[in-house]
Amino acid sequence: MALSLLLTANAWSAEGINYNGTKLVLNNEFTRTECGTMKKNVMPETSGLACSRTTPGYLWAHGDENLGDNRKIVAVSPAGTLAMTVKINSGSIDRDDWEDIATGTYNGTNYIFIGAFGDNDLEFKDQYYIFYFEEPAITSGTQTIAVNAIRFGYPDNKAHNTETLLYDNVEQVFYIADKVKDGVCTLFSLPFRTDYGSDKQTLTKVTELGNGSDFNFLTAGDITPDGHWMAIKSKKYVLLWERQGDESLSTTVLRDPVQIAAYKKEDQGESLAWLDNSTFYTTSDSKSDTPIYQYTRLNPSQGINELRTDEHHGRKVLIDQQLYILRDEQLYNLQGSRIR
Repeated sequence: MALSLLLTANAWSAEGINYNGTKLVLNNEFTRTECGTMKKNVMPETSGLACSRTTPGYLWAHGDENLGDNRKIVAVSPAGTLAMTVKINSGSIDRDDWEDIATGTYNGTNYIFIGAFGDNDLEFKDQYYIFYFEEPAITSGTQTIAVNAIRFGYPDNKAHNTETLLYDNVEQVFYIADKVKDGVCTLFSLPFRTDYGSDKQTLTKVTELGNGSDFNFLTAGDITPDGHWMAIKSKKYVLLWERQGDESLSTTVLRDPVQIAAYKKEDQGESLAWLDNSTFYTTSDSKSDTPIYQYTRLNPSQGINELRTDEHHGRKVLIDQQLYILRDEQLYNLQGSRIR
């Protein structure tokens, strides 16, 4: 194997970002591959991705422009092949700027959730919506589906610009993270119910995310179907939280996350979707064809952990099913001998 190519393929940032005044640990358990292409004639400017729960193996995607004939979502394979189009009938709610999509289960039924809550100009205040409907089986052709809506506002009664919608299957709760240019990004929650009606609901503040840190401009997130992992991303970073036991995610997020080392900056990266607890996908909001990336967790039993020595930082890396230590851009075997 060519060592120079190997090191390039497994390179990462020297250290994690500043998060609440600390440098995050880099998680080196994931590898990234380009698995497909989101075609501009299928869904231009993809702003959200979610994995199908009714027909596993497909991704739901929506775009930035959501008026008229563009009020739709599409089902694609991870390769980017179009399988089905669903036109959305939101009735009298004429709200565009959809920013995220999620899938989840409630009382044994699979649902799709769409966050119609973008607000770049901070003008809507309490006209924020989560559209929801039962997830159809993915077949072919085009369907039109009438959706329900949950209207909500924020506890400070102010406008917020938001791009991140997560749904927790364990608690059956939405988690919503706002997007801030400078300063504090905040995570909010709202239990999912189907009987809210047209009344405005008020989110509950959970915590501030990375107060005063490098981590802002939050653009997407998702929770694994089993509820064990939560990921939230900006265009530059993906942060990962692990739920301990049966705790609430509102407790989980009070701990510092880890930063996924394999993630590479996507200039317009606005989507993240977990397939299961070891694989997620991302793509970008672009007017041209754009790659779909698959991030896959290496076998945790292989022990991909951070190692520390007195003078250097080292990490175990898995290469061709063999474990090595990578330190100061040099490879060593587990006995400490340098590989030339």
